[in-house]
Amino acid sequence: MPARPAGAFSRTFSRRRVAGLAGAALAVVAAVVSWAGWVLVVRDRVVPGWGLGAVLLAVALVLLWYPVAARGPVVVEAPRARRPVPRWVRTASTVLAVASVGLAAVGDALYEAEYRVLPSDASDGCRVVTRETSALMVGSGDVYVVRALGVGQRVATWTADDGYRAVRAGAYDLDLGQDGGTLTVRGTSNDPVMPSLHTIDCR
Repeated sequence: MPARPAGAFSRTFSRRRVAGLAGAALAVVAAVVSWAGWVLVVRDRVVPGWGLGAVLLAVALVLLWYPVAARGPVVVEAPRARRPVPRWVRTASTVLAVASVGLAAVGDALYEAEYRVLPSDASDGCRVVTRETSALMVGSGDVYVVRALGVGQRVATWTADDGYRAVRAGAYDLDLGQDGGTLTVRGTSNDPVMPSLHTIDCR
């Protein structure tokens, strides 16, 4: 096999290095996004944080591992010090991202998480999303404020006795104006919700 020109090897090495570093960075971002309390709303459908993380993870895996698989046989292996990205970096970032995304998804499944976009008359694009879960005799809820580009961030949480899901039961009031408003989640005498009042800031 003819020797590869030094310039071509250098350019290939640089591209693989950039791809590998970008993949490692994306894998870390995927792990963070899965647990950072973000959601994405697309046409009234809610994509959980772990769903966003899964998309980023898929791109990261391509960047991290495809250049290695597609490299093919070589006459002389590049010295370890000159490998685009060390194998331990690829492995560690992949394991971290897969574990984070997987655990977040399993958590939603085990606790039967329900995401809802709450209907509102607000016309400025600000929306409210809730997430309700229950385990054993305890229920919990999260409030997300969705602003530009459909990206929502968690701004409040509540707990409820006996796994009560107030939003599912329709026991809530959303008062939303141009700059924000309030979300009141109502419990029952036997299944109180704490806290019940949540401030929504749309600015």
